[in-house]
Amino acid sequence: MIRLGLRLTLGGGREAAVRLVLLVAAVGLGVGLLLIAVAGINAVNTQNDRYAWFSTGGPGPAAGAAKTSADPLWWLIRADRFDGQLIGWIDVAATGPTSPVPPGIGHLPGPGQYYASPALAALLRSTPADQLAGRYPGHLIGTIGDAALPSPNSLVIVIGRTVAQLAHAPNAVQTTAIASTPPSGCEQSQCLPGQGVNANGIDLIMSVVALAILFPLLIFIGTATRLSAARREERFAAMRLAGATPRQISLIAAVESTVAAVAGVAAGFGLFFGLRIPLASIPFTGTPFFPSDLSLSLPDVLLVALGVPLAAAIVARLALRRVRISPLGVTRRVTPKAPRAWRVLPLLAGVGELGFIVVHGRPTTTPEQIQAFLPAFLLIMVGLVTAGPWLTMAGARLMARRTGRPGTLIAARRLADNPTAGFRAVSGLVLALFITTVAIALITTQNAKSARPLDGPAAANVLADQFSDDSQPVTVPTPPTALLDRLRLIGGVQGVLAVHQVRGLTIPDVLLGFPHQFGAVQAGLVSCTQLASIPSFGRCPAEAAVAAFPADGAFGKPLAEITWPAANVSASRLDRLPVLAINVATTGTVPVVEQARTVLETAYPWYDPPATLGEQYADVNQQDVAYQQLADVIVLTSLAIAGCTLAASVAAGLAERKRPFSLLRLAGAPLGMLQRVVALETAVPLLVTAVISIGVGFAASAMFAAAQIGPFVAPGAAYYIITGAGIALSLGIIAATMPLLRRITGPEVARNE
Repeated sequence: MIRLGLRLTLGGGREAAVRLVLLVAAVGLGVGLLLIAVAGINAVNTQNDRYAWFSTGGPGPAAGAAKTSADPLWWLIRADRFDGQLIGWIDVAATGPTSPVPPGIGHLPGPGQYYASPALAALLRSTPADQLAGRYPGHLIGTIGDAALPSPNSLVIVIGRTVAQLAHAPNAVQTTAIASTPPSGCEQSQCLPGQGVNANGIDLIMSVVALAILFPLLIFIGTATRLSAARREERFAAMRLAGATPRQISLIAAVESTVAAVAGVAAGFGLFFGLRIPLASIPFTGTPFFPSDLSLSLPDVLLVALGVPLAAAIVARLALRRVRISPLGVTRRVTPKAPRAWRVLPLLAGVGELGFIVVHGRPTTTPEQIQAFLPAFLLIMVGLVTAGPWLTMAGARLMARRTGRPGTLIAARRLADNPTAGFRAVSGLVLALFITTVAIALITTQNAKSARPLDGPAAANVLADQFSDDSQPVTVPTPPTALLDRLRLIGGVQGVLAVHQVRGLTIPDVLLGFPHQFGAVQAGLVSCTQLASIPSFGRCPAEAAVAAFPADGAFGKPLAEITWPAANVSASRLDRLPVLAINVATTGTVPVVEQARTVLETAYPWYDPPATLGEQYADVNQQDVAYQQLADVIVLTSLAIAGCTLAASVAAGLAERKRPFSLLRLAGAPLGMLQRVVALETAVPLLVTAVISIGVGFAASAMFAAAQIGPFVAPGAAYYIITGAGIALSLGIIAATMPLLRRITGPEVARNE
């Protein structure tokens, strides 16, 4: 029987060949997307692991390294920048021969030496020294290996210093081991902005991502294996009449599906390896991957290589259950049992579990959160699939009661007769709508609680050098005249504003665009003469010599129209106060900004490098940007999978409709009426279940946000545009099949065989 199954599959004529090619293509596309999704998850985790060593010397678990008997290593990590690109700047000084060595380099650099990543080494060679290389003392002695770089374009430099230098540097620490645990939330002074995805949340996030991508993929593969199912059922029923046993029929069906699935799996692996290099260059998490990051473990390969053919064989066996009951089962077309209301129970259970978490509070640890949230979302997605046929049946019955048109009645009758088949075509899109709703709603909620970006010329044109934070006292004196002159000599520098420290001075938050959020913010003092050179920073009151100004550069709105409060401090006393920050107004061009940055870094070598106000806001929101990009990947991937599922279902539906629609045309039914039937058979399940799916998506995201993020914020117009476009495109795919009805419903199709 296996030989017969192979012969029917490979030598069954044109129809069998077309069916095999379509099935191989569909399964291959599904397997390729499945492998890309799995490899993408592996890549995010692998990339995140390579950020671990940047957490060296950090507090708590972020350090990720046990204390050893090695000689201590002085360590200072800072975030430098060039043209908006982040540069990881690490200063090291060994106290003995056994001091630990960071990954990617052979030995520690000595004073006057440094290692640079390949991308930074190339940038140093191609950029004028006064814009970049002048910041780093010494000379290049080698490049940092890939094992220490999160991505191919990472800019990282490791500079050797003396022990005396780092012993007196603010924020420098001693460590006896290099961290090996991925970032888990660390102090700003000891971690880089953009330092991967927080390890406390990566498992939860990627678990939800895996579920959101893999579940629709499995539905797509299952849909693909049912191509031409009705035609095969008729053939197998004829074989049963000729004396074949149910076991023999099942074996032949399994052989057919397994051959196609095996070929599809091979095509899927080929698709994955063919796309791996271009996919690695896409910055899904904000930075591109190394091609090797998009890897598959042995369990991944075995699960896909063995699981997909096995699943195809199981689906084929289940699809022939009516043939196994009776040889006449297909010919008589016994109506399946109507779906019952119990099908909505998994959906209600998933929503109820999320509600329980909201009422009783989320678990405290990440593993417990995964155990709580992941089953809830899985139940909801399973519930949408199981409840879909029941909702389709309810919609079909409602449509039948409210119409008297023949085409509508036929569509309603066919849907009510087999709502499971009617819903199957749109099941992938229903899941995609749920995933899209949850992803966009949660990202909107997260963005609402994040710092708003600063608009206006100050964002890109003002370079701010902050010297103080909450953990250290300010000891920086007033900038010397020579430094101010060096800055003003740079063509394109428009003014310099020094913010001086004074204790107990505050500014109302409403003045900065934060109404009633903080009450008041800490302030420093500025010279009105210097402020006048930077109009984008506001103005002083008339006749004032000194004014209050925000100490930390946190602005909620453009500042040009703000008049800052006057301060009763003389200009001579102001010059004697320590400095909190130096702000340099520029024309915003790259050479001007980078020259000014280099001057400030060489003048204050042991403090955090200066950054434009726009870069500072980007640092605050960098993890939200990474989550936004992951959400975009989820939405686009799920919609693409849904489109493939719908296309496969349409292809299968056309084949199943050929004979009954041909008989209807022979009986006098006009072609236009049949086209309305086809449209309604897909549009009704789509629209009915889409409303439920979107509503459940809003409810689930609101409860998840309440438990994990904060108050729920509804998405804006972009969500509704994406959703409407997805539904419209789906209806367009259905409409595109209408011209084929004339060709596949001719009299020759209705002949008896």
